[in-house]
Amino acid sequence: MKTMTSPLRLFVLGVNHRTAPLSVREQLSFTPTKLKDALGRLKCCEDVEGGAILSTCNRSEIYITSRSPLFTGDYIKQFIGDVHRIDAGDFAGSFYELENKDVIEHLYRVSSGLDSQLLGENEILGQVKHAYDEARSARASDPLIERVFDGAIKMGRKVRRETAINRGSTSLSSMAIKLAEKRADLQHKTILLVGVNKINEQIAQYLRERGIRTVIVANRTYDKAAAIAQYLGGRAIHFDEFKRELHRVDIIVSSTAAPHVILRKDEVEASMNKRKRPLLIIDMAVPRDVEPDTGTLEDVTLYSLEDFNQIIEENLGRKRQEAHKAESLIRQALAKIDLNELSRQ
Repeated sequence: MKTMTSPLRLFVLGVNHRTAPLSVREQLSFTPTKLKDALGRLKCCEDVEGGAILSTCNRSEIYITSRSPLFTGDYIKQFIGDVHRIDAGDFAGSFYELENKDVIEHLYRVSSGLDSQLLGENEILGQVKHAYDEARSARASDPLIERVFDGAIKMGRKVRRETAINRGSTSLSSMAIKLAEKRADLQHKTILLVGVNKINEQIAQYLRERGIRTVIVANRTYDKAAAIAQYLGGRAIHFDEFKRELHRVDIIVSSTAAPHVILRKDEVEASMNKRKRPLLIIDMAVPRDVEPDTGTLEDVTLYSLEDFNQIIEENLGRKRQEAHKAESLIRQALAKIDLNELSRQ
């Protein structure tokens, strides 16, 4: 007699900027080290055929395929709790959970920039591809996960090619520069960039385009800091030296992958005693780099990702029509997808 095989099911469980505040998202984010550990665990989980993890400053999502009829999102919550050493039940109201074709639609929307804090952002497409590549590298993915992610990446490219959703300010780094320009004349300010990654590399590009050279770059890998500093005509320092520069700078943009706070309120307060001018801090990291109550200090203004919403709202109007076009492209693609057929390919 032929053994019946249970159909392959597709799941996603996650949190994002709409469902969870930054204080929750930072507890559920995956640093590069934690991501590798989690993928290693995932491929060994009973009842899991394959998986991938998408972790950005605004979302943490776990994609899983399973043939077990008993598999539910609670299994994934338990997995998250084990990886982060937390009680996932404490965040139950922040999670969203989707299954089968709804997962495909969700990932298509994510990769197209429709589910981003900044509508049409460009970075998310690269982040989806990174999640796909990391899952494959760790051998955690299976053919269905790979087909779904490959389709989402193609959809993200198609949306950007056939609509104007990514015109204008389409990155968090461009938002950071706009925020800084609203507060100060950057031409006459000294800027400290802490961390070298995609966000600060893009900020460096914006600063160079504006001819701003009074920039200090700090990073744990000094050579990376030196490369950005040379590009800007600025100065590189070792990471453990950046706090000595606090009293000399006017603006700090911090974006590291540190799993904990790297700049405390008392350290900023001590630096403020050595100066007589305001300090603007833009914390782009998740988890946050700067102790949240640092912004209560006199003459210190602290922004985190949650403070970007006002600027984002100003850019939404002209993008909504393009978002409708993108939605139409996604609906057309979904109409042609049969999940059962996709699972058998």
